[in-house]
Amino acid sequence: MKHFFEHKILPAITIEDETKAVKIAEAVIAGGLNIMEVPFRTEAAARCIRKIVDAFPNLHVGAGTLLTPEQVVLAKESGSAFGLAPGFNKAVVQQAIDLNFPFIPGVMTPSEVELALEMECKVQKLFPASQVGGINMLKALAGPYGHTGVAFIPMGGVSLKNMDEFLAMQNVIAIGGSWLATKQLIADGDYSTITKNISKAIGVAVH
Repeated sequence: MKHFFEHKILPAITIEDETKAVKIAEAVIAGGLNIMEVPFRTEAAARCIRKIVDAFPNLHVGAGTLLTPEQVVLAKESGSAFGLAPGFNKAVVQQAIDLNFPFIPGVMTPSEVELALEMECKVQKLFPASQVGGINMLKALAGPYGHTGVAFIPMGGVSLKNMDEFLAMQNVIAIGGSWLATKQLIADGDYSTITKNISKAIGVAVH
């Protein structure tokens, strides 16, 4: 699981028009990343993932916002490399385990961290990161859970301005969010700005 995040950045890109899927993926790759998340927030999500994976087999595409076991099945069938959720749902995680599908549940409390660890989820999404305390929350979690090897991906309120603070935390494996490729940029077909945003973020992450 951890090898997916060598660049420490995970752009979450909601795609409503599947005809734009490949162009968006091209923009991500041009920016220097080999990973992206396509949330299951649109009816076209699974088809978009299939198109992207077929066009770029070496791009790690994660299926996000998986809220039901059925969506986990669909995500795996679409060719996704891994799945994510905004929260912790035992039935969803169990479906991922049954399918041998790498999965990152969302957590926001110590209890959820422990439940996820109990199901062998060593990479967890801290969401919504800023609203639950951001850096201070990560520091608090480091004490009791640092020895477990759990690693977090903060999402929600993370931006170019504060991402370096999050990445400085030892228990953070990557940061993510929709700010790298906003709905407006996609609607405008402004793929060059998506590429620039990702390139800038990588520049911050490597320092």
